[in-house]
Amino acid sequence: MSRSPTNSKLSQMIRSRDGNFAMLAAVLLPVALIGGSLALDTTNALSMKARLQNAADSAALATATRLYQEENLSIADAKAFAATFLKGQVEEDQSAFDGFSIAPTITITSANTGNGTTWQVSVAVTGTQKATPMARLMGRDSLSVNVAGKSQSGSESAQGSISMALVLDQSGSMDWKLDGEKKIVVLKTAVFGLIDQFKAVDKNGDYIRLGSVSYNSSVTGKKKMTWNINRIHSFVGQLQATGGTDSTDAFKWGYQNVSSATETTEHTARTGQEPERIIVFMTDGDNNYTSADTSTKKLCDEAKADGLTIYTIAFAAPSRGQQLLSYCASKPENYYDARNSAELIDAFKNIGEQTSKVVSRLTE
Repeated sequence: MSRSPTNSKLSQMIRSRDGNFAMLAAVLLPVALIGGSLALDTTNALSMKARLQNAADSAALATATRLYQEENLSIADAKAFAATFLKGQVEEDQSAFDGFSIAPTITITSANTGNGTTWQVSVAVTGTQKATPMARLMGRDSLSVNVAGKSQSGSESAQGSISMALVLDQSGSMDWKLDGEKKIVVLKTAVFGLIDQFKAVDKNGDYIRLGSVSYNSSVTGKKKMTWNINRIHSFVGQLQATGGTDSTDAFKWGYQNVSSATETTEHTARTGQEPERIIVFMTDGDNNYTSADTSTKKLCDEAKADGLTIYTIAFAAPSRGQQLLSYCASKPENYYDARNSAELIDAFKNIGEQTSKVVSRLTE
């Protein structure tokens, strides 16, 4: 079959080694650069929006909680607190995004009810960063996203009873130093902070029941669920780091105690409410045997199927420990990868803020 003149010329052009490659490159390279630039800008914008949303939610929740706790706090001071809190939440993003800046708008309103004052806090944020160099050449200098976090607090929203079990690792590696301090000491500081948060929001001890279990290669100590959360403070304060690691029996204890019918009975008698059942599970290492990972994961599956909320914290943990805790968390945002002491303390603080529904809750 004879080839057409057009196909013959096309074949010759493809085979030619003179200037055709340069011509094609001159056409395609700008297209590739523009496409890559737009993809990078989109990724940066989505990342910035996600970080700002978390920051706005946290600032709104923290401010609403503080307004409830401090009766004499003025609205002006509350707005200043929200702005400062928000700035601290996004401080690390200064280096993550080129030319990053935020413009927050904070709105606080109140309503008097028969049960006291209810506060509504809105933190709206516009975040801006520089566009990629190629986008700037095309006339687009910056990227902007808008987010809003809203929270409500007050005696009217005191509708969330809590039963929480702390499952705490006290294995030998918790005696190692991190940031100049033993990890077991940092853990105690973090848990004490959580307990202080609960005492501040549940002033009469009517909504929060707390229990704790510690473990190394077996269960080393346990404190049954109690309204008197000062007992948990004392229990944690006595923990000593020693031994290997096996989380199975400790998690099982936490699961069984939080899901016990006794918790329903206690809360119903006190407030007439069914409690939210929560486990906080932390480790700084790997289980000594992979079989312990398997058995712990099975218990996590059962707990989640029963409707329990599971928060997990990997404290400077190796990869297998991280994988276990990431698996066990009820949802991705319930897993905390605390790589240093400050992040461990922040993790417990964030869990405290999220679970203190007796006085504050996000409305959006």
